Amino acid sequence: MSQVDQKRAFNKMKHDLEPWRNLIVHVDALLVWEKNFYPAIIFAGVSIFFLALWAMDLSIITLMALAGLMGVLFDFLYPTISRVLFNADQWNGGQEARFETVVTQLCDIKFLLLGWYEYLFANKEKKSTVFVIIMSVALLGLAWIGAIFNNLLLMYFIILGVTLYPGVQEKGVLNKFKEKFGCLMNSKMEKIREVIKKQE
Repeated sequence: MSQVDQKRAFNKMKHDLEPWRNLIVHVDALLVWEKNFYPAIIFAGVSIFFLALWAMDLSIITLMALAGLMGVLFDFLYPTISRVLFNADQWNGGQEARFETVVTQLCDIKFLLLGWYEYLFANKEKKSTVFVIIMSVALLGLAWIGAIFNNLLLMYFIILGVTLYPGVQEKGVLNKFKEKFGCLMNSKMEKIREVIKKQE
């Protein structure tokens, strides 16, 4: 995709999300753990939501209908709620920059998904037998995992991982873990080498 197309897609998405910009900025602050207690809020919110789903034990159709109802009501009521919660005069340059960063990230995700769609479902004549076999094995493996484990529990872990990932990436938690774990492993390996040398 050319730079012009990317810029056009960015401007369109920014225009479409303009009414939601205050909410987007606040959700982004939550997801990247702007405050130290935000991970606890995310964990508690996702856990309470899935605990409620487990307690209600809804069928798939009922769950989809209620999710659609909540989406329609939220879309209808949000403009009124946003006028009460957010003051338009308090919007500043830092929030605008953050909003544009989020829109850029959403555009990148959209292009990535479109690229995967093109690769997986378009240009069927270019698909090889190996590709079909690999995809079939992967999907059968996914079906097997879904049959063995509780689907609600799997969804809980997936949603928890997706909501915690931006903060983990922003704070460099994985890099810190790798450094500490790597140092620990290196020191243990050194001790093992020393023991081996002494035995020799």
